[in-house]
Amino acid sequence: MSKKSFARRDAERLLPLLRSIGREIRERGTAIDELERRLSDMSEDREGQRLEIMRLESVLSTQRRELRRVERELAELGCNLDADHPLRILIPGRGETFAWEGPLDQTHFYRAANAG
Repeated sequence: MSKKSFARRDAERLLPLLRSIGREIRERGTAIDELERRLSDMSEDREGQRLEIMRLESVLSTQRRELRRVERELAELGCNLDADHPLRILIPGRGETFAWEGPLDQTHFYRAANAG
C-alpha cells in the first residue's frame, strides 16, 4: 500500500469521516471493556451461567472483529491511531503530521509535533 499524505485542506475534509470512525472506535472499545468485565465477574460460576457466558463471548467476538474492521478502514485512508493517545487520529501531511482528537462538538485539529 502506498503511503498517503494530505494537504491541510484535504486533511480537514476528512474530519467528518474521522469523527465517525473515532466515535465508533471509542464506543466499541468501551463495549469491549464492559463485556470483558462482565465475563470476569462471571468466572466464579461458569457452569451456572454457561449460556450467558456463551452469549457474551459471542458479542465480545463481534465487537473485536468490528473494531479491527474500523481500524483497517482508518489505515486504508492512510491514517492511524496515535500509540500514545489511542483516541487521537494521525493524518499524514506533506512534510508534517496532523492530528485530530476531541468530542464531536469540539474538534481539535492541529499539527502534531514529532508524531508518527
